[in-house]
Amino acid sequence: MEILGCVDISPTWILGILVLFLIYAYGKKRNRLFKDAGIPGPEPVIFIGNFHQLFKQDDILDNKLGKQYGKVFGVFLGGFPMVNVTDLDVVREVLIKDFQHFTDRAGFDLSNYPVDRSILLQKGANWKRLRNIVTPTLSGSKLRLMCDRINQCASILTTNFVKAAESNQSIDVKRYFGAFTMDAIASTAFGIEVDSQSDFKNAFVEEARKFFGQGIQNPIMMIVLMFPEFSPLFRALGLSTFSKTTLKFFTKVLNEMIEQRKADSKTGKVKTQDFFQLLIDAEDDGRDEDPNQSGCKSKKLTNDEILGQALLFFIAGYETTANTLHFIAYSLAMNPDVQQRLTEEIDTVLGEKIPDYDNICGLKYMDHVITETLRLYPAVVGAARVVAETVTIKGYTFPKGCAVNIPSVGIHRDPDIYPDPHSFKPDRWERKSEMDPMGYLPFGHGPRQCVGMRLAQMEMKIALSQILKKIQFVPAEDTLASIGSDDITIDTGIFNTKKPIMLKTQVRSDT
Repeated sequence: MEILGCVDISPTWILGILVLFLIYAYGKKRNRLFKDAGIPGPEPVIFIGNFHQLFKQDDILDNKLGKQYGKVFGVFLGGFPMVNVTDLDVVREVLIKDFQHFTDRAGFDLSNYPVDRSILLQKGANWKRLRNIVTPTLSGSKLRLMCDRINQCASILTTNFVKAAESNQSIDVKRYFGAFTMDAIASTAFGIEVDSQSDFKNAFVEEARKFFGQGIQNPIMMIVLMFPEFSPLFRALGLSTFSKTTLKFFTKVLNEMIEQRKADSKTGKVKTQDFFQLLIDAEDDGRDEDPNQSGCKSKKLTNDEILGQALLFFIAGYETTANTLHFIAYSLAMNPDVQQRLTEEIDTVLGEKIPDYDNICGLKYMDHVITETLRLYPAVVGAARVVAETVTIKGYTFPKGCAVNIPSVGIHRDPDIYPDPHSFKPDRWERKSEMDPMGYLPFGHGPRQCVGMRLAQMEMKIALSQILKKIQFVPAEDTLASIGSDDITIDTGIFNTKKPIMLKTQVRSDT
């Protein structure tokens, strides 16, 4: 084709230019979403969005974008629109009061089997059904049955810390706590002895550590974020949010366990009353049943759903609890007065008693220590919900299909909520009843609050009660003097340090 009689351009080139123009026009139109809705925020770059601003290390803890644009502002993760909310009144509406518009977690429909069958990723009526089935398996009576096994694992952990004290070497405390939590989960939830505390390179621990992969630093995830519209194609290609090797490893193990449980049932063998068996036997208790919902009639879990809940339990229970315990150990080492007071409380309240579900309730100061640790270092950095229908809250219009991100890190370090927010001060929680509960969100809030919250807290309290009867944590030569934005990473959605936290342990002189 000849243009103006002098330039010859083939139809293929014209078609290519037209396609590029349409792609560019689409990208520009997509980037106007928040501007059209009247939500402030930084100007996104076409297709890249605001990646270059969101992941500057000095913004993670200081919330610089929030200071610039306010407590409600819009950003783009590539092409994925997300409203960041730290206004507690809006947070309350999203998580509780207006929950019907924000029922589903934000995510991508990728090849995430069997995690996509879990309550973490399930949506709508089926999520509610699963929640009704799973919640009773973690009741107080069921948790009491888990204490003996957790105590056994905590005893081994304590012995290992005593050995570390005798060697006088600095240790990566996350490895110790990670092995403990893996043994505790495997024992209490699945009735198997993993014994990862004797082997830090145990396959269960190694695979669990790989589960979240590189997060959004993974080039594949970057492409998914830039073009979220193509999620069905990415799913068909087998792309996953999580480590495929870990998914295969735990799926194989859990499938073998299901088959074994079925075989044991046929032979009349007495059932092991652990979390896994409770899932197999569990039924929907019918609470909050909506007669208008359809397509989710079954009151029992399918095999795939059992796999999904079990795998989620393995991974979430391992990573989040181990993370919190190692930040607690760091906080105690850097605040010896807090450690001394906590130790004295354990000695006074428990004495020689074995910690259990009931007597650890008397450890009020331990509650404050755990709570303050989770404020500064929340295991999960935020909660994200999808807007089901366009809705206006407190003058802000939230467009249908975008995500609402509630960053617990930003809220927890807001000086308007917590005076001197970067300091570790457990005593601030003596006034907990006067605080707005929306200002503290390590486990989320509302109907989608973490179902494993009480188990995690019990596990941490039992471990700390046993450990601090024997040893104390102290800084080593290579211990971080403080943990700032340059020291942490949140790329996988989990709050973690770039380098291991190194500490020493000392045997208590008064034992």
